[in-house]
Amino acid sequence: MERNVCIRCGGEMVHIGQEKLQLGKFGWLTGSWDNLLSGALTVDIYCCRNCKKLEFYAVEPPEEEATIAQVPCPHCGELHDMDDAKCPHCGKRLY
Repeated sequence: MERNVCIRCGGEMVHIGQEKLQLGKFGWLTGSWDNLLSGALTVDIYCCRNCKKLEFYAVEPPEEEATIAQVPCPHCGELHDMDDAKCPHCGKRLY
């Protein structure tokens, strides 16, 4: 995604910071309880130098790679993923 060019005027977009946007709403009977319970969304804020347009991009949490347990092959002794149907090293079928 191109974040350094303004979609309105084509000017340069600069990162001006990161903020938390409050989720939820203020209700007539519940007051601000919904705001307190719903949390916040962290966003990166970019501003155009020419037209001052603001753009908000959600900050995505870093993806955690799921690791599968490694076990030794009963035939060759090399480590492989626990859910492999056959050993990727010696090719023998695993139980």
